[in-house]
Amino acid sequence: MIKIDAYDLASYVKSQRHGPLLTILDEVRDFVFIKDLEGRFLFSNRAHLAHLGRSESEVLGKNDFDLFPERLAESFYAAETHMFETQVPVVRMQESMDADGQKFYSTAIKLLVCDKHNNALGLVGTVHRIALENVFDVEQSKTHIMSILRLQAGVTASQLHAFEASLPGLLNGGRHK
Repeated sequence: MIKIDAYDLASYVKSQRHGPLLTILDEVRDFVFIKDLEGRFLFSNRAHLAHLGRSESEVLGKNDFDLFPERLAESFYAAETHMFETQVPVVRMQESMDADGQKFYSTAIKLLVCDKHNNALGLVGTVHRIALENVFDVEQSKTHIMSILRLQAGVTASQLHAFEASLPGLLNGGRHK
């Protein structure tokens, strides 16, 4: 969970748009985005915009159903809704699709953004594209996700075990052997 001293995430993001943190996030190669409680994008870094094949003005204010095929949008929406209800972060490996329609696998981490009274305001997400043909990248992604999961309040040992157990099936569904 990320806490900020604000009551409106959209206003907060807008006020920070040319500040150092969002400027740095704009340069990150992974996809980084911020959404409000309705799933509308408030920030999308350059890598995410390039992945979507859209400009900032075409993404901000839109939700996943406006930008992705229905099956993917439903999956993203379900995971985020669950996170808002349980306050448990979304940390998973997932199949996705780029602007050219090419499938790929990625690690997705979505954390709740709350005000100082723990009221949910939205989420911040990062997505790292995995090169399945590169065993090192796959193992590094798995290690990264497991370390993040272990540090998150509310994540149980059984959730850790279930996530780790699900990886071989997902990876075998890709090109990794």
